[in-house]
Amino acid sequence: MSLDRAIGIMCPDIWGTYFCELLGGIQSAAGRAGYRVIAIKASPRYVHELKLARDQIDGWIALIDPTDIERFLDDGRPVVTLSTCARDARCPHVLPDNHGGALAAVRHLIQHGHRRILFAGHMAHDDIRQRFQAYRDALDEGGIAFDPALVIELPSNERASGRFAVQRVFEAGLSCTALFMATDQGALGALDALSEAGVRVPEDMALVGFDDIEAARYASPPLTTVRQQFDWLGSTAAQLLIDRLAGRDVPSAGHIGPTTLVVRRSCGCSPALAQAEPAPPGGAAGEADALARDLVALASFSTTLDRSAAPPSEADAWPGVTEVVLGLQAAVQGRPGPAAAALERAWREAVEQMPDIDLLLAMVDRLERAGQTMLAGAADAAAAARVAAYVREARRAMMRSRVAVETARADYLNGLLDINLVIRETLLEHAGGGGSKLSWLSAVQMSWGCLAVWEAPEDAGPVLRIVESSCPGDKAASPAPGTRVAAAEFPRGDWLPAAVQYDGDHVLRLIPLRSEDEDRGVMAVCAPVSSPLGLDHRDMAVWVAMLTAAFERASLISSLVEQERQTRAAYERERALADAVRRLGCPVIPLDGGVLLVPLVGAIDLGRARQVLEVVLTEISRREADVLLMDITGVPFADMQVAESLMKTARAAVLLGAEVIVVGMRPQVAQGFTQLGVDLEGMTLHSTLGRALSALRQRRAKRG
Repeated sequence: MSLDRAIGIMCPDIWGTYFCELLGGIQSAAGRAGYRVIAIKASPRYVHELKLARDQIDGWIALIDPTDIERFLDDGRPVVTLSTCARDARCPHVLPDNHGGALAAVRHLIQHGHRRILFAGHMAHDDIRQRFQAYRDALDEGGIAFDPALVIELPSNERASGRFAVQRVFEAGLSCTALFMATDQGALGALDALSEAGVRVPEDMALVGFDDIEAARYASPPLTTVRQQFDWLGSTAAQLLIDRLAGRDVPSAGHIGPTTLVVRRSCGCSPALAQAEPAPPGGAAGEADALARDLVALASFSTTLDRSAAPPSEADAWPGVTEVVLGLQAAVQGRPGPAAAALERAWREAVEQMPDIDLLLAMVDRLERAGQTMLAGAADAAAAARVAAYVREARRAMMRSRVAVETARADYLNGLLDINLVIRETLLEHAGGGGSKLSWLSAVQMSWGCLAVWEAPEDAGPVLRIVESSCPGDKAASPAPGTRVAAAEFPRGDWLPAAVQYDGDHVLRLIPLRSEDEDRGVMAVCAPVSSPLGLDHRDMAVWVAMLTAAFERASLISSLVEQERQTRAAYERERALADAVRRLGCPVIPLDGGVLLVPLVGAIDLGRARQVLEVVLTEISRREADVLLMDITGVPFADMQVAESLMKTARAAVLLGAEVIVVGMRPQVAQGFTQLGVDLEGMTLHSTLGRALSALRQRRAKRG
């Protein structure tokens, strides 16, 4: 089925765990209804002003930033806001239960005995303000006075802001025993800073976050947090929009998604099962059942949401626990157990589900205690050795699995480094010379890309010109370089690969390329719903920045080339002007028969005297002249400078084999030369040019 209709998403960021998990829910609902998804990394104001993809989109989801969404509503396109509230009553909004989740988190810290609890968050967002209000309500509920000094407003929701919060705590000497960070990213940044400062979590400082992103499980210690149901939020927002597009009645009231506190070790909680317990009734069989329950409880400690609820079943929480328990029983009884590969798989499941090394070791300790209990009734003297060997192998299998997980993460990071090197080489070394700017897309599992730059807008609106497109699996889908398209039509549906047009597996993302002084263009990429290779917003931000820098460099080079061209043209004009000035200052007129006429007008200073000498000698040599006519009729007076210049010019001309005839030597000028001590011998003097030319013709006639 071809997806001709589209839902647009406007968001400050379109990569990373948070957005991609929301996107999964949006894409699921959109695909079922026959819509494709186009995500644009821009504010509603920017999208509306540039009409970006306007003709491709049937309705919009504004994520986090609701600025100016009423413009879209006025245009007749429905809008739903996600993780933010709009003031326009025509616009439904979808939010997680920020208040309920944050209230549960702060209550939990209070139950641990904390009364000095710090809150830190980026207050610009509705989500964060609601979590802050819940923080205040929980303090009030617990009879704890609110202290404004324990509230830190962060510049963003990024990991670096968590470091900023901890730095502020240290600098201000704030007395607190627990931190409630409004996002997991901030909490993880705070955890980094606390660890570097030697502050132990949770022993010295308890820590709780909000969101339950994947990295929260891998933190050391694992992060207690509030889980949002991202897929519910995304699918609900998309379904509300789809219902409005279908003409169905959709109430504009808020739609609140459930949140749940996920307890891990950063708040101070630890599984009681890690402690030694008395042997249960029922002998070895009873111990096997108890072991299975305890191992499942340990394995699911980082994922169990409600501690008061019944523990999860073995099949749901950790299917491999059966193999582990059967292996221990087989060691006790001296019979063959599960295959080694099955046990390896079981421990790999546990490690991937619950990477906390302390709890993994607790699982092995619990396995060892169970083995000792089961041995109490065993008559086989070798049973103890078999159990010890089995426990050792279990510990090795667990550690191998843990190392394998860490190796996979290290390989991923090394892969990112390799990708960054490829992209840097592509964008910063080759692209400036006219090479491909999109060849790196295949390295990050993107199936299609198109790069366009802004051109002067036309009457119909802003226009983009295609610079390059890349579609390895479907060459026909790629527009030719130089193709011009209205921003409202970009990217056209017939350009898109099958992954977007038919199966809906991929999502189209539009990323504006902006520098400090101007908008350069737009990059459109097609990628799977989940972030390729787990790429987050920081990777893409760096790559987009490098691409923008490549454009700026190309623009700078083009500008420098143009400046050089203009400088050369200016130089040529200046040189031509200088030549004209020289000719005007000392014009040389070639006459028939190797005669050069140099009419001098005006005063002659030292600079002009040098010019006369240079020009006359150059022209005599170039034209091989044998007569030089110097007309000084227009020279107002003769001083030593004029006299010396004429004498130097005359002597040099004679040395070059030319006869010198001076015209316009008035008696007073000649007298002045004589008084100045200038010897006029060797020069022919004539009062007028006509007489000089007549005498020259007569003389040549006699020779002829």
